[in-house]
Amino acid sequence: MLSKIKALYTEKEFIQILNSFEKKKNICIFLNTLKCNFKELENDFLNANLEWKKINEYCYLFKAEDKNILSSMKSFNEFKFYIQNYSSYLCALNLDVKEGQNVLDMCAAPGGKSINLANFMKNTGYLACNEISKDRFFVLQKNLQNYGINAKCFMKDGKTIGKLCPLKFDKILLDAPCSTFAKIGFNLEKSYKEIKNIAKIQKKLLHSALKALKVGGELVYSTCTFTKEENEEVIENALKSEFKLEILDINLEHAIAKDAQSEFFKEISKCKRIIPNLDYDGFFIAKLRKLA
Repeated sequence: MLSKIKALYTEKEFIQILNSFEKKKNICIFLNTLKCNFKELENDFLNANLEWKKINEYCYLFKAEDKNILSSMKSFNEFKFYIQNYSSYLCALNLDVKEGQNVLDMCAAPGGKSINLANFMKNTGYLACNEISKDRFFVLQKNLQNYGINAKCFMKDGKTIGKLCPLKFDKILLDAPCSTFAKIGFNLEKSYKEIKNIAKIQKKLLHSALKALKVGGELVYSTCTFTKEENEEVIENALKSEFKLEILDINLEHAIAKDAQSEFFKEISKCKRIIPNLDYDGFFIAKLRKLA
């Protein structure tokens, strides 16, 4: 698999990917505006003698060695902020949810992106958070409760949601289960057969999500892996399906990424492969609008 992944990047890009796994990554946190405001949180950081870089109105970046301090802070234990990789935040950001919408986080545990979505929605509308794993479901449920998130939690197989609630949601986030190479690194052993089996599940999940999406609704598909089988080929499969889809641009904010690649659909270049560094993980992000 390594040679297949390496072929997707330039030599310089691939060296950067390899280098990103050699040191501990800097820590990104997400302000939970449902329990705190930025002035209060920044004062807590000052009192803890922490230095930070403010990325945007929600996200702050700290040195890797500050993780233990952050996770032991009173503010953290009062759920005023969530420790989250910046790339994960970008997935939720790109869904561009609005107050009062019907939104689904399809594979939601442990709940970080659901926390993002609830903040962007100002805790209004209908936020459904689904998780198939029983153990992870209870982690999700507890996290959302702790962070003050107004959401309904479900323990369903995501592949069935399209049949259970067709044309229900304005927006859907599908952060699909994947081989996790971009998070764990290349020491993870996965055969080509395993990758193809994961991709089959991803295609079924995306098809189900598109059935549950309203016409005119928007969906973000993301993974924390590098393989083409789990990324571009999943989007290609959706474009070949019965749905009429439009690929939308991605807001990368400060992240560095390269265009996705496809021999069959030029518009897949709008999907992005985030190149990992010490500030954030590698990710694949695609945004689709359902036209019919």
